[in-house]
Amino acid sequence: MHTIEIPVRYAETDMMGIVYHSNYLVYLEIARTEMIKSLGLDYKEMEEEGYVSPVTNVNLDYKRSLTYGDVAHVSVWIDHYDGLRTIYGYEVKNADGQLAVSAKTTHVVVKKENFRPIRLPKVFPNWHAIYEQMRADDAVLISN
Repeated sequence: MHTIEIPVRYAETDMMGIVYHSNYLVYLEIARTEMIKSLGLDYKEMEEEGYVSPVTNVNLDYKRSLTYGDVAHVSVWIDHYDGLRTIYGYEVKNADGQLAVSAKTTHVVVKKENFRPIRLPKVFPNWHAIYEQMRADDAVLISN
């Protein structure tokens, strides 16, 4: 699990002073990208090689509002990985540790030129190895 802090900026709120719902997707993307960087991986390098990783599904469950001046504590982890599809899990909490949003996003890696899905083990074996290791580490934590 990787956690970052994002201050809620005024521009991200609506007329009621709460974070506008679509801005949570931005928070998730920032956290996911930071987690990937922390693993020594980089979306930019993937794109330079002619691949992108579109979101194929998003599920957000809103529990409570964050407001201007709050700090969003965004945690992300790999919830599921099978070599083709990666599902990331997220929790967004306020400074008191109260859950504001839980979410999942599903991603595949595709060739930019034709949007055909690829399998990570074949094209990006380093990503695959790191994601597999994370799954193995999670399995050990769960069994303990």
